[in-house]
Amino acid sequence: MKASGIFYVLAFVSDLPRSKAFYRDKIGGKLTTDEPRVAGLAFGEGYLVLHVDERSSEQRVYGGGMTIALRVEDAAAEHARLTQLGVPVTELLDQPWGERNFTFTDPDGYVWLVAQPR
Repeated sequence: MKASGIFYVLAFVSDLPRSKAFYRDKIGGKLTTDEPRVAGLAFGEGYLVLHVDERSSEQRVYGGGMTIALRVEDAAAEHARLTQLGVPVTELLDQPWGERNFTFTDPDGYVWLVAQPR
């Protein structure tokens, strides 16, 4: 297999309207698909699909396992913007591999990294 890129990331969510609002209004995704059980948001060339979790409450597990990184031009500005919007963020770090980054966690516990290559 020769992949040409990541087509989209799919996240099962416990509350679609809440997650849709979070990713649209706080993170800045452009809502391009809006259906009763599925929403899709564009982030530049990347795409996030949110899907209502239809598993039983005993089968549901959120967060952990994988972290997705968003590339930004100014990590400090995004850190300040998200903080002002009430999104809990970690400390802004300058990494030894030449990246400035921080993380935030969405309403279902998925961890996202916000990174500025330097």
